[in-house]
Amino acid sequence: MQDYRKMMQSVIGEVSSQRPEEMLADIAYALDQSAIVAITDRAGRITYVNELFCEISQYTAEELIGSTHRKVNSDYHSRSFFQDMWSTIARGEMWHGEIRNRAKDGTYYWVDTKIIPIMSEEGAVPLRYIALRYNITERKIMEQKMLESAELYRLITENASDFIAVIDQTGRFQYASPSFDKLLGYQLTLHEDTLYSFVEKKNHDLIDRMLEMMAEDMQPEAMEVLISAHDGCSLVMKVSINPIREPGRYFQHWVVAMQDITNRKETENLIQSLEHTDQLTSLFNRIAFRQELLNKVEACKKTRTAFSLVHLNIDRLRYVNESFGHEKGDHVLSVMAERLRQAVGEDEVIGRISGDEFAFTLSAAFNQAEDQARRIKEFVEAPINISNRTYSLSTSYGIASYPEHAENASELVKNAEKALHYVKELGGSGLKVYEPGTETKTLERILLESELRKSVQRGYFTLEYQPKMNLARGELMGVEALVRWDHPELGRIAPDRFIPLAEESRLILPLGEWIFQEACKQAQRWQAAGYPPVRVAINMSTVQLEDPETVDRIKKVLHDTGIAPELIEIEVTESSFADKEYMKETLQAIRSLGITVAIDDFGTGYSNFSYIQELPADTIKIDMSFIRDIEMNENNRAIVKAIVTIAETAGLHVIAEGIESEEQARILLELGCQEGQGYFYSRPLPAEDCSLMMSL
Repeated sequence: MQDYRKMMQSVIGEVSSQRPEEMLADIAYALDQSAIVAITDRAGRITYVNELFCEISQYTAEELIGSTHRKVNSDYHSRSFFQDMWSTIARGEMWHGEIRNRAKDGTYYWVDTKIIPIMSEEGAVPLRYIALRYNITERKIMEQKMLESAELYRLITENASDFIAVIDQTGRFQYASPSFDKLLGYQLTLHEDTLYSFVEKKNHDLIDRMLEMMAEDMQPEAMEVLISAHDGCSLVMKVSINPIREPGRYFQHWVVAMQDITNRKETENLIQSLEHTDQLTSLFNRIAFRQELLNKVEACKKTRTAFSLVHLNIDRLRYVNESFGHEKGDHVLSVMAERLRQAVGEDEVIGRISGDEFAFTLSAAFNQAEDQARRIKEFVEAPINISNRTYSLSTSYGIASYPEHAENASELVKNAEKALHYVKELGGSGLKVYEPGTETKTLERILLESELRKSVQRGYFTLEYQPKMNLARGELMGVEALVRWDHPELGRIAPDRFIPLAEESRLILPLGEWIFQEACKQAQRWQAAGYPPVRVAINMSTVQLEDPETVDRIKKVLHDTGIAPELIEIEVTESSFADKEYMKETLQAIRSLGITVAIDDFGTGYSNFSYIQELPADTIKIDMSFIRDIEMNENNRAIVKAIVTIAETAGLHVIAEGIESEEQARILLELGCQEGQGYFYSRPLPAEDCSLMMSL
């Protein structure tokens, strides 16, 4: 303290015109204007504050004087922080530090603080403390932002999908973000490792080119390279390189940004594959096939050569899906694709055009193409084993040739499709070369569907009934209701023409409901007229069985007509429910009403007849294909005998359909078949004619 007094005396002596109190006033003023000043007694109570203290703390002098600095304590610092401060100034030493305080409105401010103890004359204890503070809030905010930025940078570099590095002109790493360690499984050695260290050798030429451009101070373009990752797999990386032009530590170095685009490249490849390839068969899909066909037409125009386009349809593939499940249906499609590859050859274009339709080219005019297509048909229709059962394929073909039938790809496709539709309308399993009249047949199909829809609404349908006879006694046992379409302008239209169309368009639902209702009404009329009880069989399609309201509709008709359920039989094809649990459940629900269930066309899709025992049915009807030449075909006789034997074991009734001669009826009776129907006994008859048979 004596030293400071001597200094003051020296200053005053030099400026004799100023008194000591004036000098002190000047110093106090300077401090008031530049620093936040507070004076406390030895107990820490505030005895003086200047205006800057009041301004920054937002307290008045009256509020501060008499209190302690706890009034502006922000609770930011620890207890030990203040203990260290007090122990320092208590020893008479100046304390210097940064303190965060809280203003009256709750905001925080930072001050750089120096606390100077004023000691007694003896220097034993402090008498008071003078605190000089400077506002450093803006600096502390900037520092905090810098810390946050540094932390953010650390998080980004450690967790970002991009890999950031700095390399020198020779390609050696001067800096590598931590993400490289995760990618490679080891830490890069700075100043030694280069891009060659992990880029696969087949891409080293790209690195060579990049370094050459860097040496010439040229900007390398972004490139894609393969690198070897830590798990041994290859990753596709997009590499971008930019020069560092700003002066500093890395001046004239290059920033390398690498991005893992492996998933993106895989997605791009998948999309490209989806755009051109059928995923099930690996053949061209519809779009790619059409493009290849365009190319082939253009090539043949230049060479003036002919070729043919063949459209192939797998007949009744949906029955495979319904019988065995879609997985087995996909298997059939895969087998068909492989057989086509073998039969058609590598030089031709093959594609899967839709669910059950393929197309391929043959480098031949239509007359030769027809013969080739027949050989291909024979090859691809070889039986397929499905779930330990032999399934025989059936296919249909439509052929159109360039330039005979069309001079461009679009017309060629259209004409091949027309030829195929013509075959399908005739029942399928055939082959047709396009001819101008085919267009009429396709147009006829469109018109037929329109008329079918109108006829369902206007009631242009009737029922006929074909008798079922006891083969031993020749007695009438029942009838099968068969729908007939008598169009007022088109005349009678065959069922094989409109039933498939009704199923495809789902018009079979209202039509089928009418058939069931009308047949039940007729059965009730016969019952009310006192005729001997005969069972009326009614056909039901897969579409109807899939409809969740079918069972309720049946219940309603039975209730409305009052017919005894045991006089009604539902006929369904074997493929309607085989291997389809929900279809079996529907049939069981129908049987629970007292209605019997017959399996129609049995034996047309399966060779494992032990399957009979699993059927939710009461009767099986042997398909007419086994009956047609039973007199001469020992094979068919053996099949019928096997079906009858197993059916008897399972407690099922057996009916043979399609009997056309007395000899066939006799053989069937010998083989153990109890009932039969066919033209030998009667054609389908109107209800009135059936009434006459019942009265005999």
